[in-house]
Amino acid sequence: MKKIFITSILGPVTPGLIKALAKATRELGGEWLSSRVVKLDDRFAAMMKVSIEEEAEAKLKAELEAQFSELQFFYDKALSETHEPEKSVDLIFDCNDRPGLTRDIDDIFANLDLIVDNMEVNRFQVSSLGNTVFSSRFSVALPDNVSTESVIELLEGIGDDVRVHVA
Repeated sequence: MKKIFITSILGPVTPGLIKALAKATRELGGEWLSSRVVKLDDRFAAMMKVSIEEEAEAKLKAELEAQFSELQFFYDKALSETHEPEKSVDLIFDCNDRPGLTRDIDDIFANLDLIVDNMEVNRFQVSSLGNTVFSSRFSVALPDNVSTESVIELLEGIGDDVRVHVA
């Protein structure tokens, strides 16, 4: 019987690391059903939904931790083999940066019961403008009763200089 779990991995970036992790998984009969990898400076974080025969699960986890001792591994149960949101939207959010901006965005998402599938935030110093610009990309799962237009309207209501559009 197949076992499905999520592994989260943190550690330093090294060339060929993702390929080596995938190879170690395949060698024990496992496969990644889905994965996400993020690099920030010289560090990375990855999440993989792994499917493997139940009797090989402990051996795979032990092998990964032994072979990649410089990494930190965390494990959790997966909800299901495939879990896709009913409706998803990718948004780009841009404005001048200010304190509390991320909190205001998170409050809107929480009040609408939105699930953030992916969020990337960048702040850029723009010397010609004399300030810092906030730019973000969101992938958000929307409940059936929430429209893309209403989310955009609420986000743009955060400030006069906020611009939000569908990616």
